[in-house]
Amino acid sequence: ITLKLLISWNKRQKDIQEISRQKLEAELKMLRSQIQPHFLFNSLNSIYALSMKKSDDTPDMIIKLSGILDYLLYECDAENVLLEKEIEVIKNYIELQQVRFGDKLKMNFDAQGDTSNLKIAPMLFLPLVENSFKHGVDRKKENAWVNIRLKMFPDGLEFKISNSNQEIKK
Repeated sequence: ITLKLLISWNKRQKDIQEISRQKLEAELKMLRSQIQPHFLFNSLNSIYALSMKKSDDTPDMIIKLSGILDYLLYECDAENVLLEKEIEVIKNYIELQQVRFGDKLKMNFDAQGDTSNLKIAPMLFLPLVENSFKHGVDRKKENAWVNIRLKMFPDGLEFKISNSNQEIKK
């Protein structure tokens, strides 16, 4: 009876771990699906505005958006992606936002240290970057800014974002 109870308990623990893993995967997929439509809508509006002005930047912005969408659709299903790829996507996202906001936005992105061959979970930083624009730039009429710093250390990394949004008091 003790052996049967032990086997049953062990199976139940494995089932709980599997359910927990599936829940985390579902939450991550839901987060990705929430980010993509908002981002896509704003980017397309920015590119549309460029096209209406007949800007020479329009084709470049379309290529940047295409690269970001390729990353979101095809590379984010992997367990890990190269940090360099995530940085490239962030830079493309920033360029799209700079076109969108123009002179209203002052942007600083600083990456320090060796990022080659390092892997991270996909979409680890892009939602944070997107929120820094959504909550720090969209709401400001002028003098908006976003500062992003990625610093590598031998045993980890630091990712810091600050924006022009005033701190909300409790």
